[in-house]
Amino acid sequence: MPKKDKKAAAKPAKKAVKKTAGRKPSAVRRRTSTATPARIVTRRVAGKSEVAATIGSVTMKDIALKAYYLAERRKNLGLPGDPESDWLQAERELRG
Repeated sequence: MPKKDKKAAAKPAKKAVKKTAGRKPSAVRRRTSTATPARIVTRRVAGKSEVAATIGSVTMKDIALKAYYLAERRKNLGLPGDPESDWLQAERELRG
């Protein structure tokens, strides 16, 4: 009976090493200074982690968009108001 080579059996398989030198991060998360604390929900897909949902984050861009729609509605209905009140109402509704 032939002997088994112990050295060949003891060697683990080599893992591929990714080269990351010179690469920039593909995704950078940024928040505005008025963003509320957020909870990030992630999931694993094909061995990589990705953001599935952001819960509780309200940015100035979100508030500005909501204020715009409130202002358009207010103007179409002929209601009194100003941009500041639209902004405050949008902030209250989104952060509520």
